[in-house]
Amino acid sequence: MIKKISAIFLLFFISGCVLLLDDAPEGYKQCPLITIKREDAKLIQIVNYKDNFMVELKGTESFCYFDDRVKQEKAVITPIFVVKRLQKSDENDIQFSWFTNTIKGPPAFLGKKAYFEAVSLSADENEKEFKGKTVEVKIPQEMMYEFEIFAGLVISPKEKAYNQRFFDVDMEYDDTAPENEVYETKIKEYPPLYNQDGTFAE
Repeated sequence: MIKKISAIFLLFFISGCVLLLDDAPEGYKQCPLITIKREDAKLIQIVNYKDNFMVELKGTESFCYFDDRVKQEKAVITPIFVVKRLQKSDENDIQFSWFTNTIKGPPAFLGKKAYFEAVSLSADENEKEFKGKTVEVKIPQEMMYEFEIFAGLVISPKEKAYNQRFFDVDMEYDDTAPENEVYETKIKEYPPLYNQDGTFAE
């Protein structure tokens, strides 16, 4: 039987996004406690040396329950994704993986696990939001409200370095680009720096 259900609202911090209950009664403790770090939330997929798709882990729908069958508290997590086409191409199938990871708590509950997802965009679709497959994560009953579960996209080191071109604080997508240009980047400009003696600092 479900014991605790959490409605979700996204609240963004510099470190990423955390799911919080908006109209919770006083003293309510959310379960599960899920954190999505900003650097794990978005991914650019390259196909044939072109930026074809952007994948985003937008958030989750989740709740906790006690599994009487195995006498274990569990978190039930359904990820919410957004995929966006960045280039006109014949590619319509997007495949990727996401993960849950627990790094603090009793050793029996720690670890990282990845889950495969696949979705297709029709030829006339440029963006789609969808829910992924629901997963369950065991959580310790004695610290269920403090047991943090990290979630994010599985991103290789090479992909992460490439993503920084688009998702760091200095660059972002320009949605106002002309139709014949799928996207362009905007780079923030900073004033020149000078040394104490007045010489220019390179």
